[in-house]
Amino acid sequence: MYVTAYVDGKPVQCLLDSGCERSVISRNVIPHAKLTHTRYDLTVADKASLSILGDTDLCFEIEGNHFRANVSVSPAIDDFLLGSDWLEANGAKWDFTTGTLQLGDCEIRAYRRTLGKMCRQVTLTEDIVVPARHEVNVPVKMTDRDIPHPAKNWVIETKQLSSRVMTTMTLVDGRQKRLVARVCNYSNEPFELKANYCLARAEPVECIPRPGEKSQDDWHVNRSDIVCCLCRQGLLCRRIRRQ
Repeated sequence: MYVTAYVDGKPVQCLLDSGCERSVISRNVIPHAKLTHTRYDLTVADKASLSILGDTDLCFEIEGNHFRANVSVSPAIDDFLLGSDWLEANGAKWDFTTGTLQLGDCEIRAYRRTLGKMCRQVTLTEDIVVPARHEVNVPVKMTDRDIPHPAKNWVIETKQLSSRVMTTMTLVDGRQKRLVARVCNYSNEPFELKANYCLARAEPVECIPRPGEKSQDDWHVNRSDIVCCLCRQGLLCRRIRRQ
């Protein structure tokens, strides 16, 4: 179940997960928060380690009600997760029939995320340095808290990583084992990215072949202008011409 939380006045999609023992928030949501050393070692459902930068005390609002939580901060997720530690501390009571959550004297309306609105988080699989004035295909993986999706095509969104570094819209085939995303560095300095960094999100799309293209394999071969054609060729680094 999800609610909309407001952190520093900005809306954030917040997952209420009683199966998670620790509340976690993305570093992207609170980039300037001061962190303390964490004593938690967190893992995801496949037992892989979740990168944690530290802990912080967080103030936020849900439907005008003020709450606090001690949370771990991770660069590997893109949203906000309130786990059983916070739900128990606030005496949470679920009513799945009405879709409401009772928190003390507050009644919060939650919602489910439908399959049609689902997206995947795109994270780096290794440390990468993008040279100055270069664009690079970087190795990534796509996850969605282990919710299964049918194999299909996905578009990785455009996202600003810094003032002159960004991901570009990249089309990938979900059936491929080796996936890449495109990162462009328009600055005059190298840009470093760490493994498990949450690079962007990906949304499912339907690919429509051009006339004369009978299959998706033809589409991949013929559409040489599409970035996903490079997936089979490994990493590609190409010079950006100065303006």
